[in-house]
Amino acid sequence: MLEGDKSPLDHPRKVLWNWLLTYLKPLRLKFFIYFIFLLIGTIITSISPILSANIIDRGIVMKDAYYIILLSSIYLSLIILMAFTNYLAQYGMGKISQKVTFQIRNDLFEKLQNMSLSYYDQRSSGEVISIMTNDVTLLNQLVGGQFVQILTSAVSIGLTVIFIFLLNPFLALLSLIIFPLFFIITHFFKKVAIRLFKQSRKTIGKVTSSIQENIEGAKVVQAYGQEKRASFEFDQANIANYKVMVKIRKYMATIFPIITLTTTVLTACILLAGGVVVLGNVTIFGFTVTVGVLSAFITILGQFFRPFMSLMQIQQIIESAMAASDRIYSLLEEKVEIPDPVIPELFQQIDGAINFNNISFGYSFNNNVKKEEYKDIASMKQTKISNTIPTENILKLAKILERSLQSKAGLQQSSAMGGEGGGMISGDMGKSSPEDILNILANTSIPPEINNNLPKIVKDAIKEQKILIQYKKSKGFVVKDMSLKISPGTTLAIVGETGAGKTTLIKLIARFYDLIEGSILIDGVDIRKVRKKDLRDLIGIVPQDAYLFSGTIRENLLYAFDNYTPELEEKMIQVSKFLGLHNFIDALHKKYDTRLKENGSNISIGQRQLIAFARALITDPKILILDEATSSVDPYTETLIQDALNKAREGRTTIIIAHRLSTIKNADFIIVLNAEKKGIIEQGDHDRLIALNGKYKRLLEMQHRDIELQG
Repeated sequence: MLEGDKSPLDHPRKVLWNWLLTYLKPLRLKFFIYFIFLLIGTIITSISPILSANIIDRGIVMKDAYYIILLSSIYLSLIILMAFTNYLAQYGMGKISQKVTFQIRNDLFEKLQNMSLSYYDQRSSGEVISIMTNDVTLLNQLVGGQFVQILTSAVSIGLTVIFIFLLNPFLALLSLIIFPLFFIITHFFKKVAIRLFKQSRKTIGKVTSSIQENIEGAKVVQAYGQEKRASFEFDQANIANYKVMVKIRKYMATIFPIITLTTTVLTACILLAGGVVVLGNVTIFGFTVTVGVLSAFITILGQFFRPFMSLMQIQQIIESAMAASDRIYSLLEEKVEIPDPVIPELFQQIDGAINFNNISFGYSFNNNVKKEEYKDIASMKQTKISNTIPTENILKLAKILERSLQSKAGLQQSSAMGGEGGGMISGDMGKSSPEDILNILANTSIPPEINNNLPKIVKDAIKEQKILIQYKKSKGFVVKDMSLKISPGTTLAIVGETGAGKTTLIKLIARFYDLIEGSILIDGVDIRKVRKKDLRDLIGIVPQDAYLFSGTIRENLLYAFDNYTPELEEKMIQVSKFLGLHNFIDALHKKYDTRLKENGSNISIGQRQLIAFARALITDPKILILDEATSSVDPYTETLIQDALNKAREGRTTIIIAHRLSTIKNADFIIVLNAEKKGIIEQGDHDRLIALNGKYKRLLEMQHRDIELQG
């Protein structure tokens, strides 16, 4: 039952069960105690028909009142004990299941926090939310009761088989006919059920995604009068889910009546055979069938069939939970594309100098490229291209690759891998081609001291392969071979048409994405060699569409801090006054404790932008970044931000993405990006760029025309 048909799942069932059991391992002692309680209840349930048989045969038939009272008292005591142990077990198991669910959901959320923005670029938020909610809930059902029910049902079946043979071997042998029938039904059930439940998880994910998208985009939907279109799109997702769920219900409605019919027919056969034996006073295998035995036997058969029926019903939850587990496990197994270094470096001095050294970058669009590239490497499926391959194996792989490259013998030379050593270089890896080895090395973090010792032919091949892999993963380069130095304390303005890569540069500085080639240094330290938190603590970003969380204004302003000290509160007020925000907040009924709705929908866009600007300044960043921060605000708010910026940029490295002349012309240095050239086409201060009579001047002229047309 726990194995089943493996093909519809992305991971073997054994792997999923082992993963799930790791969450139960710390709770195994409590689990065992509660399971013993359940076992006590199961044993009492199994022996109760024997007690009733004795009450009938040796009490009622023999008219022994004392025996009836004695066994009835024992029977009642056992039932009370069973009720008590079942209560303890159900409560305890429920508590364990909630702990497991709590930990899984925590692990999922923690994993999502570590994923790069490219992960979210490739997935709908509805799909991720569905995994966090619907799938975890299904898994909770399995852990919360069904997993225990599987164990108790199995124990109940085992005890029932023992007791029916103790009662009467002849009737027991007749009853065991049901076993092959149940196994055949279970086999076909699993084969169809897992496919249907896998489909249902996908369709409910699309429904969740459609709901979320239309709630978030409600204003746009209504503004363009596309309510019918939105309803149609939701209907499509909902209908797909409805059809799959109807198939599941139809399947369940078919399978269980068949099982009920089978068990009823078998019970009738037992009654017929037992009745004939009782009436004929026949002895079979040295055993006679009494009225009490036959009565107990029918009761036990009910108990016998009940666990089977429970297991069949649980099978529905198991298959659904396995499909959910598969999606959860896949998310947890996702490789963190931007990991923190194992041994991070620290910024020795913080001045705010930024160097872009021949950087290239393109946005990822296909998350399955790596899986496709490595699908023929059996051992890589297990190691999942770990960046912690032992040094000796890196050197061995490099030697094999060197021989292959030099001789150009390809696969013949790579067969030598089988005798090169242990670890990764064994088994199916020995059959891998030079291309496979090159892919492994290109996706392995090779320490500089090891890389320096690699043959030049191997280093060149790895470098070319890295470029090829990254290019395959990208839509094409947004930035290509770009270099730039930003001196500490200077203000840089970035201009260019849409799609030129302005916002991309900001995301690369904060390491929301990793470069394909080149490096970015802050104060001489490669940003890939420091912890992401240490890096981002230096940077304050004010995006174009500032996001505010549901909560108070104070909570949003001090979002970067875990504890609110009096010093922080004072600094918050000072920054708010500095930006001209304090007067607005002070006029509110609850002032800084005023609650904001989702994304600050109960205040104006300009006020949201000022809060976002204040939030960034309160952290006292050494590098301040404004990404079109004034593009959607009114002239008054723009003036407030501009005046505050002129003061705030003192002593800070400031990067401004803007299209308004008032923001640009005061910058110390300006670069112009171009989408076709994928980099900088013009650079200098405002006067120098105007004198060039190039792209910068044309962009300003276009802005002036827009202003005149609006006027």
